[in-house]
Amino acid sequence: GAVEQVIADDIESISVRFNHMFGECVERVQKPNVLIAGVTGCGKSSLVNAVFGEEVAAVSDCVPLTMHFTRIEPPDRPIVIYDSRGLEDGHHEEFIADTRSLFAELRGKQQLQHHIHVVWYVVNAACGRFEPFEEQLVRSVFAPTPVLFILNKADVASAAQLQQLSALITSHRFESCKGIVRVAASRKNYSQGWCGRCGSDEVTFKRSTRQLFCDECEAVEEMEETFGLPLLIETTARLLPELAKEAFLYAQVQSLQEKDRHALELVKHYATNICMDVGGSALNEVGEMVGRVFILWGWNYLGYQVSSNLMKEMRDEYKTQELSVRLAMIAADTIMKRKLSRSVIACLGVMVNRPLRQLSEQLLRFVERDERLDPSNFRLPDASQADHFADEFMQAAFDMGISAAIDAYWYQP
Repeated sequence: GAVEQVIADDIESISVRFNHMFGECVERVQKPNVLIAGVTGCGKSSLVNAVFGEEVAAVSDCVPLTMHFTRIEPPDRPIVIYDSRGLEDGHHEEFIADTRSLFAELRGKQQLQHHIHVVWYVVNAACGRFEPFEEQLVRSVFAPTPVLFILNKADVASAAQLQQLSALITSHRFESCKGIVRVAASRKNYSQGWCGRCGSDEVTFKRSTRQLFCDECEAVEEMEETFGLPLLIETTARLLPELAKEAFLYAQVQSLQEKDRHALELVKHYATNICMDVGGSALNEVGEMVGRVFILWGWNYLGYQVSSNLMKEMRDEYKTQELSVRLAMIAADTIMKRKLSRSVIACLGVMVNRPLRQLSEQLLRFVERDERLDPSNFRLPDASQADHFADEFMQAAFDMGISAAIDAYWYQP
């Protein structure tokens, strides 16, 4: 209940801070650099706005770098965007030369934080074209930087057009291509002619409910204002350097699920790798796990408070044990193949993430509904049930294994 108690004690200031929290830079986390390019009319601006928020490209935050590129570092998002002017046939040689020069300059810097980490190459799916000069740009300039091809405006393209365009891009066998993602950053057509799950054109649209029914895979889709953004976000996060992942997921406003998935990966990693020792130095890794989960959800100032208090309590408790007791504990844990200590760490990770996920979900619901943030309306897990939950989790970890127990109890209220 330590996390719930800290949140409950500080809920009023949390409500105030939430409106300003995106202005705080996560100092220890590297900002990912995403370069966005595409032919004029492909919808780059609508894509940026849909993923990162409509005010992300405010004029005051833009720094022109070259004739074709602008560096955008929003004060309220830990992300750096390299936006380009629309690429046009007939003027592509200047664009390619300018892009080559920019990449050479950035790659010449020793630290990875200055490099472009991933390229979003946006293609207008409605036109269904991928020109030779675009191939040259991707193959000879962007490579070896990972490139994601984004088929934007996919809602107004037919299934055949999308398949042909994907096949055309795939036929070039770009080594740097890490995926082709269909996206509708600002939907114009709610009665699209293909299934978002399987791609089949055997679909029926029900206008009254804005639902698309697929005869092929029997999927039923709600036609929303955007399409494909969670997949784009998830795919991008997997391509970024490890230290940039938390910042990227914090920066985008589309997918709480992806933050939660990454938190799950963090907890599993620490819970299955930490080994307790006589001196208790492994407790630092426990504190690191707690801090990284807090940073991932954007609550870095609370994370410092909780992890510091937690580490102090755990160290004090550990140091009160005589050396012989510590040795006996470690010996018993070793005989049990680390199940005891790692089950405790896994349980802690699950119990730390639960209230943070629920708090973030509730805060965003308030914002989406344009409601006043009322601290009395927040609902968090019942801290009084913490001991019961821990007992259940520990037993499950022994019975089914640590990773399986984490999966089973991750969403348990």
